[in-house]
Amino acid sequence: MEIKEVNIENIAQYCIENVFRTTTDKSGFVHLDFGKDIDSYQFRGIMVDLKKELSKYTSKQFNKKLTYHWLVRFDQQVNTPYHIDNAGDQSFLMLGYEPSEIDSELYLADYFKYSNEGEARPTDYLKNFSPVFIKDESLLAPYITKVKPFEKDTYKIVLINNSNPKLDRETLGVFHRARIVKPDLNKSRIVNSMIMNMLPEDENNESEINEKEFIMTDIISK
Repeated sequence: MEIKEVNIENIAQYCIENVFRTTTDKSGFVHLDFGKDIDSYQFRGIMVDLKKELSKYTSKQFNKKLTYHWLVRFDQQVNTPYHIDNAGDQSFLMLGYEPSEIDSELYLADYFKYSNEGEARPTDYLKNFSPVFIKDESLLAPYITKVKPFEKDTYKIVLINNSNPKLDRETLGVFHRARIVKPDLNKSRIVNSMIMNMLPEDENNESEINEKEFIMTDIISK
C-alpha cells in the first residue's frame, strides 16, 4: 500500500483488517510504502504512533494492550529461514526499512494454511510447532507470498502477525523470511525493528523502553 498522506487512524485500520486476523482469509501482514519525502526521525515517529493507535484497538477488541518486547535499530544483511521471532504468544513484528542500495526480499508463509491444507504436513504440526521451519521449504510453497519488491529510495513498514499457535489463540501468525540478494558490507541496510506483545495491562513489561531515544538515536546496532 502506497501512503500518500500519513493518517495514522486510517493506516491502523488497514493494518487491523489484514494483520490482526482470526481466519486465514486475510494475509497476516501489510506492506506500507511512505515514499521518500520524510526522514529517519519522522519515520520512526510514525512507527511509534502506529503502535499506540493499534494498541487502542487491541484494548477494545481483546481487552489487552500492545507492549514493547523490543525496539531496536540495526544494520542487517543476513539471510534468515522461515521463522517467527522470539516474543509473546500473541505478538506483532513491525519492521521499518530505511532507504538502502542493498537489494533485499521478504517472504511470508502462512503456517496455519499449511497446517490445515498441506498434503505433506504432520497431523500434529501446530501442537509441535517450532518457531523455525526446519523442513523442506518447498512444502510451504503454496502458502508463500513475496512482498512487493522494495523501492531502494523509500521508507517502508512491514507489519507482521508474529503470534505462536496456541489452543486459546486470538490471532493467527505467519512465518517471515529475509533474503539479501547481494550483500555489501561497505553499505548499510538499516532496519528498525519493533516487537509488540499483546498482554493484559497487569502484565505490562515496557517500562524500560524509551520511545524518544528510539526516535532520536543515530546509533545503529550490528
